[in-house]
Amino acid sequence: MNIQQHERIVRIKKLSRGLYLALTGTEYLLWLVWPLALAWLWLGTKGTITLLEHSMDAASLGFLQRCLIVAVISVLLLLLIKVARHLRQLMLHFAEGDIFNRQAIGHARKALHHALGIYGIYLLSSLTMALYIFITHQSFDFSLNGNFILGLIIFGSMYILLWALEIGCDLNEESELTI
Repeated sequence: MNIQQHERIVRIKKLSRGLYLALTGTEYLLWLVWPLALAWLWLGTKGTITLLEHSMDAASLGFLQRCLIVAVISVLLLLLIKVARHLRQLMLHFAEGDIFNRQAIGHARKALHHALGIYGIYLLSSLTMALYIFITHQSFDFSLNGNFILGLIIFGSMYILLWALEIGCDLNEESELTI
């Protein structure tokens, strides 16, 4: 094995171990924040809630509005926890040097699909908030910012990386059969 390539693999393993630990902390933090955020959203009367650049007073929220916000935040946090968990497992495979296998690809695919779910909720929330403002204030103020295009670029890049992992796995399996 080439020494330079070997050193690169050692650095990838070390960085992957650090990312694994960071993602573990992130997952536990999300589990802690979830009930606190829901309690504040459900019971809070002080402060403002800003959703997609539209602020609302917490005291002025009705029962239905609180139910919808709690449901959306719960789904988002659950998806975030799932993304963190699958990325954490993917980094564990990388830290062990076992990159090109079906389990690692499965974790990468699941993390990507859950992240796409979060992006879909973001887009749906943007549309819903624009309709809500139109209905309540009789003004239409919907703007498409760079987040939409940036999301498409990021998810396109992530799919390319997933496909590269799948090709590497197929090549790895073929080389094992050849040997």
